[in-house]
Amino acid sequence: MIRFDDWVMPAASLGKRNPLPDIKNVSYIHAGYVCSPKISEEEKSFLGKGMIDTMLPYQLQDGYDRNLQPRRFKAVIVENDHLRAVFLPELGARLWSLFDKDLNRELLYVNSVFQPGNLGLRNAWFSGGVEFNVGIKGHNPLTCDPLFCEVSQTPQGEIVSFYEYERIRGVVYTISAWLPEDSSTLYLRCRIENQSTDEKHMYWWSNIAVPENQGTRIIVPTEESFLCCYNEDHYELDKIQIPYAMDTDVSYPLNMMASHDFFYKIPEDTPKWIAAVQPDGVGLLQCSTDRQKGRNLFVWGNAAGGRNWNEFLSEPGQAYIEIQAGLAHTQLEHIPMPAKTEWSWVEGYTALVADPNKLHGTEWNEAVSTVNNYLLDKVGDPGKMTFPEEETVISRKIIYSGSGWGGLEMMAEGRSISHYHSFPIDASDNEIGPWLTLLRIGEFPERDLLLEPESFVVGKHWIDRLEKAKDGWFKFLMLGVALYADKRVDDAMSAWIRSIEIRESPWALRNIAMVYKNEYHIVSKAMEYIIRAWEMKPASIPLAVECAAILTEAENHQLWLQMYDSMPENVRNHGRIRLYRAVSLIALDRLEEAVEIINPSFMMSDIKEGELSVSQIWFSLYRKLYAQQTGTADDAAADAQYPLPKNLDFRMHGDRK
Repeated sequence: MIRFDDWVMPAASLGKRNPLPDIKNVSYIHAGYVCSPKISEEEKSFLGKGMIDTMLPYQLQDGYDRNLQPRRFKAVIVENDHLRAVFLPELGARLWSLFDKDLNRELLYVNSVFQPGNLGLRNAWFSGGVEFNVGIKGHNPLTCDPLFCEVSQTPQGEIVSFYEYERIRGVVYTISAWLPEDSSTLYLRCRIENQSTDEKHMYWWSNIAVPENQGTRIIVPTEESFLCCYNEDHYELDKIQIPYAMDTDVSYPLNMMASHDFFYKIPEDTPKWIAAVQPDGVGLLQCSTDRQKGRNLFVWGNAAGGRNWNEFLSEPGQAYIEIQAGLAHTQLEHIPMPAKTEWSWVEGYTALVADPNKLHGTEWNEAVSTVNNYLLDKVGDPGKMTFPEEETVISRKIIYSGSGWGGLEMMAEGRSISHYHSFPIDASDNEIGPWLTLLRIGEFPERDLLLEPESFVVGKHWIDRLEKAKDGWFKFLMLGVALYADKRVDDAMSAWIRSIEIRESPWALRNIAMVYKNEYHIVSKAMEYIIRAWEMKPASIPLAVECAAILTEAENHQLWLQMYDSMPENVRNHGRIRLYRAVSLIALDRLEEAVEIINPSFMMSDIKEGELSVSQIWFSLYRKLYAQQTGTADDAAADAQYPLPKNLDFRMHGDRK
């Protein structure tokens, strides 16, 4: 049975999207990696391939807060007498809950709140449930966006499908759920369609959050794993034998202090599965057909930073880990997907119930064989799992709508993007309105200079249309964005300069500033243009943040503090703005004023995964303060007197154990 209801939970607001295009300011997609000599040339073949330079055409989602209020989310519930699965179509179709009625037990980690944090490709990301990541290394660009929801009737029962058009790779992806009447296994068919004439670099990982308790064990049918360690600006990839590595049994997540990814290399002829089992022998078992060959464990680590991240994304006392399943062995890889191709596979999610003595405190091979035998008995050979064929679908009905971008691209390119799904367009949608006008009459409407851009487009077909449209400041602003995404940096710069020659806008000035900063590395010019941009729109938090970043990098601290004092109160109170103010106060030895900011009550909602700014500033400030108070520069003594508060510790690195 499929039904529709609400899921109510305390939720932070996502706020407004950032109106400023990504001009090399999403550091995550530029992070590099190093490999140990243990990684073979064959294993390196897809590492680093298909990386992107910008998140365009997507806008960043960094306007969220930490003010939790009760909120109703649309919920799609797939249910029978054994299982109840809850999907949240407004949040990337996250599989939020999988409740086993026979065991009276939740199989996933269900976050008690919706609290975005800066862990996603577009910034906003939230923990809990099963996230479906497509196209690009990292989290799905649509993880906090609505997807289309469609119900299909088949002879084997109802199927619910969630789908969207992913704009960077230009593919359609679908997650379809089917729960047979007497089944205690939820089946998902995941599909990627590349209906274009171009080969695409592709990526998929299903990220499954499960509770992390004392004694939680991860079992997977292999003894070989890649180990990925985090550094502030790059990854380190090694290869180890499991379960014993780093002087401990790494199948128990709480044995690790620092954050790690374990990418398990399951032999080709071995069934593909992964299990998270609790001390009582009950847990979650995920399996799939062979295309989904990769399996992974992500742990935050048992140090203070990892514990803090768990609670920062939820509430005190909550902790989770992720077991994951993907198309490649690691998440540093994109694999080539030929033109005019579709890939699909079936995933199974079910409860694992076995003798805890055979799963814990025993030889690894016995634990693996126990799970494998259970799987074969309950599900059968996962490589032979089936799903109702599309040809058997009797009818389809769209229940909830996604974006208009798929339909717009079909109009723009004059081709189908999916064999299975339709993409209706809402002509009243402000995001696609200007682009519909451009398609229909070949003109691009002008607008108020201070009105924030609501959307961007990329692709040569859009560049051609914009170039042919009547000249105007807004046309050249958008043309520059599309040219930048096409890696034509100088041409983009020319378009933005032409835009401000027609009419000066804060948006074109800002883009010029970011090219000077991140592409040409001329900070003085970046500072000149970002100040002009901010002066036109001083109430813009995104502009103020970038202005602060550039001025503090240029060590123009006095000017930045003067500008800060003139900002509206809501801008001055923004966490990252206050952090930059503290940086300048410390540089000018105004330590007591800095202490008013950097203290245990400090909060910065958008601290990024792997970012060390808060802890670094804490140590810098309080070591200087200690030296000023005592006349002695003793970092150890300063750290002892002014220890980093637990709630400000976001360090993921350090000791590899």
